[in-house]
Amino acid sequence: VPTENVEEVLTIIATTDIHGKFFPYDYIQDEESPGSLFQIYTHLKEKRKTGSEVLLLDNGNILQGQPLVYYYNFVKPGSIHIAAEVMNAMDYDAASLGFHDIEAGHGVYDKIRSEFSFPWLAANAVDEESGKPYFEPYTIIEKKGVRIAVLGLITPEIPNWLPPDVWEGIRFEDPIAAAAVWVDYIEQNEKPDLIIGMYQQGFSVSV
Repeated sequence: VPTENVEEVLTIIATTDIHGKFFPYDYIQDEESPGSLFQIYTHLKEKRKTGSEVLLLDNGNILQGQPLVYYYNFVKPGSIHIAAEVMNAMDYDAASLGFHDIEAGHGVYDKIRSEFSFPWLAANAVDEESGKPYFEPYTIIEKKGVRIAVLGLITPEIPNWLPPDVWEGIRFEDPIAAAAVWVDYIEQNEKPDLIIGMYQQGFSVSV
């Protein structure tokens, strides 16, 4: 019996450098402002309503910027972090760390990683004691029958940019070398249909 070809749609949505902007308001300037996760969520809900399968990723720098994240980082650290509440509600599939997330210090990022309902990735951030990744290096996600590996990497410049107390016990290795090792491991052991790499790295351009 002939069967009709059905095209499955997978939409990949990636956010980056949110800097605590969860709601459409700039608390520093005291004014309404675009570009928040609240507005992205509106788009996300519309996408999901169409039946399109969505892979939702974030590429880091969540925990620094707006006063709202500062409040949950340092003023009210005993509460579930607002970033975890918002991003869990949006149903993120995975995220990678940025250097501003490390800037918040162990007390913040060690706590929030257990509050996220999704894996927080940084394959080249290595625990100096164990020699293993301090955060999860990668994750496997299945969407529409497609097996997707998501690998996270972070800038190795953190020791040059941030004081030692915020990253104590972590060694930041070369991301290209780490990616080569982990991509090989993923291909050999996970057999994914697709590999997505997320890398948070600032840069400057000379003119």
